[in-house]
Amino acid sequence: MKRTKHILTALSVSCGLAAATTLLTACNDEVDDVFAQSASARLQSTIDRARSVLRSAEYGWELEYYPGTTLEYGGLVYTVRFDSLTATVGCSLIADSTVTSHYRLTNDNGPVLTFDTYNELLHYYSTPSSGEYEAKGGEFEFVIDSIGDDLITLYGKKTHNTMYLRRFKEAPHDYARRTIDIYDHFVDSIMGTIGGVELRAKCEPSHRSLTVTAAGDTTSVYYTYTDRGIRLYRPFRLGGVSVQSFDFDTTTLQLTCTDEGVEGVQLQGIPYADTFMNYPRYEGDYSLVFEGGTADVHLAPNRLEGTYLMQGLSSKYDLVLRYDAATGDLRLGSQVVGSLNGQQVYWVCYDYTDGYLSLEDEGQFTIRWNGNRFYPRFNFTPTNPNALNCDGGVLIYLYYNEDGQLAAGVVDDAAWLTNGTIQMRKIQSLNRKTRL
Repeated sequence: MKRTKHILTALSVSCGLAAATTLLTACNDEVDDVFAQSASARLQSTIDRARSVLRSAEYGWELEYYPGTTLEYGGLVYTVRFDSLTATVGCSLIADSTVTSHYRLTNDNGPVLTFDTYNELLHYYSTPSSGEYEAKGGEFEFVIDSIGDDLITLYGKKTHNTMYLRRFKEAPHDYARRTIDIYDHFVDSIMGTIGGVELRAKCEPSHRSLTVTAAGDTTSVYYTYTDRGIRLYRPFRLGGVSVQSFDFDTTTLQLTCTDEGVEGVQLQGIPYADTFMNYPRYEGDYSLVFEGGTADVHLAPNRLEGTYLMQGLSSKYDLVLRYDAATGDLRLGSQVVGSLNGQQVYWVCYDYTDGYLSLEDEGQFTIRWNGNRFYPRFNFTPTNPNALNCDGGVLIYLYYNEDGQLAAGVVDDAAWLTNGTIQMRKIQSLNRKTRL
């Protein structure tokens, strides 16, 4: 960890391969007679059919979307309804929100569906930030692989991840609400039998993945939440039986396979222990206690990232708290929270005793439940006191001084203050206002 005191320093080859079409000799001497249309005419015909099918869906489509070259975020579902020029997009993990933007069907060495104007939902994983210059491996250009009346198969132009558009048979008004209910009730682990082989799977709901152990082997399986349960990225085969889609009962915690031709596959979800703070339990109202005062705050979930927003500190910014799925703790680190007079504003963790601070978001505070369900208190402690023994936070902005060196100034704009101060000395706890 970089420590800075007061003033900051600058931180087959075969007939079937497309490549074979460039050879001077064709695999079939009569290849020119196979197609009545030219390649460009066939491509345009595919684009026209895609446009017609996309627009024909009265209720729109369920877009099963997988960002990341290694599937590290798992999957999620967008709802998309197309008209002649625009697409209205919703997200399965955000209720009551849609964003409309433009789309195009183009020829880019094949038929491509591209969402070429900014859409804050659909471009969430593909928008770079100061800390993620390559974003999160998201896609907004999709190569069309096949077109059916009810199913269109796509793959991401950059990641080549397979994705699907499935036609809705009814209006998806409550799709996100049902999906969020599945998400919030999902389990710690899963056990059962597939094809006569016992398995156990550890769940990581925030990043939509399962670590499955069966027959002595362990593998990672990625999935997306649906409004009925979960769907795996690829079929999972065990004991000669292949499974992919499951309905999830939020009361019994059972997962029932719904794939055609698969019968009798039912797995049992194991809930989290009462002593463990799983992700959904944090949502609620709290009192943030620090030296010299308190602040009423609300922890609001960002289910896309598996983080929380601490809201209510001021009208100008919220703080992002990262959830640690292994421990059930929250972590707070230094972060950019906005801009003031053209300068980036940071909320930074601070060691008031020695005067040290860090700009790096390494989760310098660990926020841990005291174990009391009736009077829940979440205490702040330094995550790594040997590196930065932080006991508070401060709002600063960065600028270059007359010597061209990077320096820090303290934010004193009244709109940014919490209880009249930009300093939170000796942060102690988040005290929950209701029982767990």
